[in-house]
Amino acid sequence: MSFTAKLRREAEDLLTDYTTAIDDGALERWPGYFADPCLYKIVSRENVDSGLPLALLLCDSPGMLQDRADAFTKLNVFAPRIWRHMTGPVRLTADGELTRARSNFVIFETLSGQNTHVLCTGEYCDVLVHQAGALKFAERICIYDTTMIPNSIVMPI
Repeated sequence: MSFTAKLRREAEDLLTDYTTAIDDGALERWPGYFADPCLYKIVSRENVDSGLPLALLLCDSPGMLQDRADAFTKLNVFAPRIWRHMTGPVRLTADGELTRARSNFVIFETLSGQNTHVLCTGEYCDVLVHQAGALKFAERICIYDTTMIPNSIVMPI
């Protein structure tokens, strides 16, 4: 499968819009970036490399994504913070009829009155599909590099 400039641009826009929504605190938009059905998972590189299924967060339906978005915005209590995602170039590959995307990420976090620090680094491994006239995530696996995740994952990665 060859990738058109249009598909590449759609993929780049999806990834950029996704991280911008999180960085802006617009978590009500987060579930809308996913297809139905979908899978969202935050998992350590160590578990991926070892074939272990344990994930820090796993949502396998739009309803679960909405529940998490509501919890992040309405139920969880945490100190004010700012997140900034930096993502690398998107690498698209074909897997049969599926379009897969991979990109690296780093998330910086600034807590009120403190210096900015690196929250985590890792890789997004995505399966992309067109649904309802837009490109969406059928799968978004967020693989973080460290073996110890900070206790301040208060939003989707």
